[in-house]
Amino acid sequence: MKLSFRFVLHTDRPRGFTLVELLVVIAIIGVLVGLLLPAVQTAREAARRSSCSSNFAQVGKGLLNYESARMSFPMGSKGNNVGLPNWRVHVMPFMEMTEIYEQITMTNVFASTVLLGKFPQWWCPSSDLKMNPTDWSTWFTNPGHFVPAFIGIAGAAPDPAGRTTMNFNSNYGGIWCGNGMLVPNETMRPADCTDGTSNVIIAGEQSAPVPLVSGADLRNRYYTPWGGVTWSTPVSTTNGGSTDSWGMGITGVRYKINPISAAAGANAPYGANTALTSRHAGGMNALRADGSTSFVSESIDFLNFQKQCVRDDGQVTSEQ
Repeated sequence: MKLSFRFVLHTDRPRGFTLVELLVVIAIIGVLVGLLLPAVQTAREAARRSSCSSNFAQVGKGLLNYESARMSFPMGSKGNNVGLPNWRVHVMPFMEMTEIYEQITMTNVFASTVLLGKFPQWWCPSSDLKMNPTDWSTWFTNPGHFVPAFIGIAGAAPDPAGRTTMNFNSNYGGIWCGNGMLVPNETMRPADCTDGTSNVIIAGEQSAPVPLVSGADLRNRYYTPWGGVTWSTPVSTTNGGSTDSWGMGITGVRYKINPISAAAGANAPYGANTALTSRHAGGMNALRADGSTSFVSESIDFLNFQKQCVRDDGQVTSEQ
């Protein structure tokens, strides 16, 4: 039996993609990326917002631990020396920051080089502002201290209940408030919060620029954001017309969340009414006097929001 083999040479090669097919594939990939990217960005922002809220909760825990030990919340800010520490410094030992606290010069916070560091407990991951800005130098040389993303709420102006002793006019424009929970030159107890600690905002976010203002970064950060105020009396007994009044660590609510411009009291980094701002879509995180955090919409009825920033106006509030 004779075997024979026949070899057939195939000269046809596998056909590749045509240019049209390749362009179609690329277009489909582009569409899929376009659909997925917003979802990824939304998920990332949700994680950042959650992290911000968690950091704020640590601050709230510090305030509650301070109150438990001292029977009152700290002064929002103390004078008549802007070098004195405000509430942010006083809560440090109660939120596992004792090592930092012990390195601060209590008679002149401005001179405390330890505050050149970065403190994630006091930061919002969504913020696009600098942690340690050094962009101003006027009366004082900017030390480059870390600027917290959370500011104390001294109250709101005008007072929602119409009381006239709860604020005074600053000589720099704006209105200093004393109807909140973190007020200048006074300490408040939970019992002073007759509107209910779960209803009253004790601190808010200040972590984003004000869009239409040159420079944009109008956070309360002049001199040192950890310092005090320039006068020594409670708001209710201060004669605003004859008092040089500027200070750090607190704000009185006169403007909506995330304003597009800055008016009197909010147009300088030492003003009485620096704006509450956030990069979170639609609003900001807030800390209430019971230590809980909540998200407040920037579209909230403004008078309703002001009522939530006052400790004892007796006014009915809602979430919107």
